[in-house]
Amino acid sequence: MTDGGAVYRVLIVEDEVDIAEELSEMLVEELSDLGMLDTHVENDFDGAERLLETQAFDLVVLDVRDATRGGSPAQPNLQGRELYDRIAKSRWVPVVFCTGLAEQVSDLSQPPLIQVVSKNRLDDAVTAVRDGLESGVPVLTRHITALVDEHVRGFLRDEIAPNWDRLAAADRSQIAPALVHRLAAWLKENAVEALGAALGSSEDRVMGHASTARMYLMPPVTKHVTAADVLRDPQGGWWVVLTPGCDLYEDVHSGGNRVAKAEYVRLTKAIPLSEAPLIARWIAAGSPVKGSKERNAALEIFRNNNARYRILPKYLDIPDLLVDFEIVQSVRLAEVRSWTRVATLDSPFAEAMLTSHGHTVARIGTPDVDFENIKQSLGLDGRREVAGSKSVPNPRTTTKGASTRDSGTG
Repeated sequence: MTDGGAVYRVLIVEDEVDIAEELSEMLVEELSDLGMLDTHVENDFDGAERLLETQAFDLVVLDVRDATRGGSPAQPNLQGRELYDRIAKSRWVPVVFCTGLAEQVSDLSQPPLIQVVSKNRLDDAVTAVRDGLESGVPVLTRHITALVDEHVRGFLRDEIAPNWDRLAAADRSQIAPALVHRLAAWLKENAVEALGAALGSSEDRVMGHASTARMYLMPPVTKHVTAADVLRDPQGGWWVVLTPGCDLYEDVHSGGNRVAKAEYVRLTKAIPLSEAPLIARWIAAGSPVKGSKERNAALEIFRNNNARYRILPKYLDIPDLLVDFEIVQSVRLAEVRSWTRVATLDSPFAEAMLTSHGHTVARIGTPDVDFENIKQSLGLDGRREVAGSKSVPNPRTTTKGASTRDSGTG
């Protein structure tokens, strides 16, 4: 995905002038189909860092060794790797390492956003730059940055400035949380449509996928296991964490070694929907479209008020999953930490999942109650005027034959 006709800015950081110039010419010539390409060559690593602090680039081609600073084959000067670390912390962009010391940065490779190619194969470097630009990350970065900048400016103008007298008298440490929470809420509510429109997605496609996308924080935001995490065990099984987040909380921003309260994590099984027994029986029956008990039983799992099941829809590498609250397991937190955290259910879906489980395990069956006499006394059945009622009689339990019928809520 590229922004047709846009100017893509590529910074080439290479201390060998002839190689840098040759690569620049190759990129402009061979990637013209992506749009206008603006390349900037910087032969000094410190100068490259200053440029990145003040200017926006879509991709950086980065040498690893700075020959001007000496070093030896045994202990090369890895100025490029140090620069990458600083880029990643301050202004992250896709990076192509074009180097004669590929082994020094091979551990960083994450194609197509971080790639490592040999300096004596510039054709490979051109291909890597193409892959990085076509990944869509530069376009996303532009539009997300523009959206955030726009809202921060508006927030400062419309909220901070008019209320500064009141805010200035308060604890100024509260201004940052106010800005962060307000920005996060605005992005969640508005950015999907705005970003989709900026990227050229039709409104119906953007809105059609918004509800599913909003279910998941993917990858998880917290560094520790938390409530409503979607996990995969070492055997590939899917699970959802039911233990309250406060019992699992371990992050301490000021430092320290806070230990989670929970020794065990309570998990509910999530089965790929195609493998769920009720769906499998319907398929085995020939997948009838109507009038079969297998189909009716399969449809029951889709009811919002079904006490046993919840469905997690497919999103990215998460398949359609059926959460079964009757398959629950407790596993040591120490073991669960080694499992793969795929996503965390976002609010309010996380709370809805945990509440549903609470209702499932805490249900109390009660007899059905007949309220016909109350409706009659109020005149709601059309047979008696409200003004003529003097009291509201007690409801009566309904009996079927000689026995009382349970409501099915227990």
